[in-house]
Amino acid sequence: MTHEIDYQDYQMALQFDKRASRLGALEPLVQALVDGLHLKEDNRVLDIGTGTGRLGLLLYDKLPRGSVVGIDSGRGMLKLASEKTLKRGVENYWLVRGEAESLPFLPQVFDSVCMMMSFHHFANPEQATREVYRILRPQGLLSSLDPVLNEPKDSEDQRLNEAVEEAFQEAHGPDFRFFTVDQLRELYTNAGFSIASCQVNEVSFDQKGIAGIPMGPHWNQVRENLWFRRETTLLKKYQQEYFDFRTEDGQVVVRGRARWVIVRAVKG
Repeated sequence: MTHEIDYQDYQMALQFDKRASRLGALEPLVQALVDGLHLKEDNRVLDIGTGTGRLGLLLYDKLPRGSVVGIDSGRGMLKLASEKTLKRGVENYWLVRGEAESLPFLPQVFDSVCMMMSFHHFANPEQATREVYRILRPQGLLSSLDPVLNEPKDSEDQRLNEAVEEAFQEAHGPDFRFFTVDQLRELYTNAGFSIASCQVNEVSFDQKGIAGIPMGPHWNQVRENLWFRRETTLLKKYQQEYFDFRTEDGQVVVRGRARWVIVRAVKG
């Protein structure tokens, strides 16, 4: 049974990596995330939620005398990341299996920490943020890239945010949660960080098919849930503020937008 589960995990990692390779819309944001770290050649960087190693290998290329440690809880993800590093002959990129809430590292050992689209998967984001603070050196930098929801202005907005979260939890489990920009800023400052910058980016889509839209099937699930429950007011608001999925000439047409934020925070 263990081998079967490992095989399934690996196949899921392959599919994840394949989908991620098609997300060209996020490439400028990923590059901005890396550039914002202002890495020195000998820095030691931790990539939390390293997945299949896409971000970790980008970081590695900028650290000829430094090192990258990638940590993830998924065995399949780490296996695929390991295969990539072996294929490239990478030396100073280590992979560790573990949880963000209990990082297996001594205090103050990393110059920088990166988190790309991983924060919303943490079971305890407050504890994870405190752990990042613990393992960073003084003046160390945390840089994260995450999707965010709109700040709720009233109870209807709050209900819509909850409906979005609910649809994503159907796929990722009850620990999945979205944040707003203000909530992310509060998490970092409560852990002791100072916010250096907070860059909000809106990515628009107008295309046939869901391919290439980050987490596209889950955004479509939000629409389906609202339509099934006949929550017409929320559905209309969702179509206006997030995504509108329609069928035209037998094809799904997607128009809408998603917001992503790059936060850079400094350990005091």
